[in-house]
Amino acid sequence: MKVFVCICVLSMATAASAQSQSKITELCGAEHINEIAAPGEVMSNPNGFYVKSLGVQLSLGDPRIVQAVGSEFHLCLRSAATPSNDASRAAILQDRQEVKYLFVPFNGGKDRPGT
Repeated sequence: MKVFVCICVLSMATAASAQSQSKITELCGAEHINEIAAPGEVMSNPNGFYVKSLGVQLSLGDPRIVQAVGSEFHLCLRSAATPSNDASRAAILQDRQEVKYLFVPFNGGKDRPGT
């Protein structure tokens, strides 16, 4: 009976992981690569999550925060320049990135060192 239970748990974890990956693919794009530069890049705090390299705080309730399975944060970025910007504003923002989505483990990454 123990073998059957282990297989079921493994099967459920694999299905949840596949569902999480499909959500990342749906929201970020099929060829997306996680844009977190280093361990500890995303830190949880009482108000939400801080992305160190961007100097951005995402507060709890921000629609860009998506709960995900697993133990890893996953970050999708987009260019800060948009088609609605005038030419000078687009030139200023051309090299700047903004958070598109931050996928956060259900535990908020609290079991990972550096978070």
